[in-house]
Amino acid sequence: MATLEFDNREMLVGGVWRACTSGATLPLVNPSDGTVLASIARGEAADIDLAVAAAQAALDGDWGRLSAAERGRLLLRMSAIVLDHADELARIEALDVGKPVKQGRADAVALARYLEFYGGAADKVTGETIPFSNGYTALTIRE
Repeated sequence: MATLEFDNREMLVGGVWRACTSGATLPLVNPSDGTVLASIARGEAADIDLAVAAAQAALDGDWGRLSAAERGRLLLRMSAIVLDHADELARIEALDVGKPVKQGRADAVALARYLEFYGGAADKVTGETIPFSNGYTALTIRE
């Protein structure tokens, strides 16, 4: 039986690992065989309120003051990190949702490519059709 090793009592909110307000956990079950991979912190309404406040603080703070180009560079760095850990992310994804490791790796690579695309697009707000895979069209609509 595979398990995932991490501190199950905490959640990441505002860049800080903290205990959830209730202290409760819930099982993370591998759907392919029903085994419990780990227990994870069980967030509740108060934790959601803290996460929303942290997101607003980030927007009002350092993240919000970054230029679009700087945000784009951060997304590009995240893309590289995802690619560096693609095999590990594939294993975790396979355990967490029961999909084949090959598909989990494809998902990790797709995530990296999305981060790469949006990192490159961050300072190019034009409202044009976005190049995508053959047979697909992605576009932006300004509201």
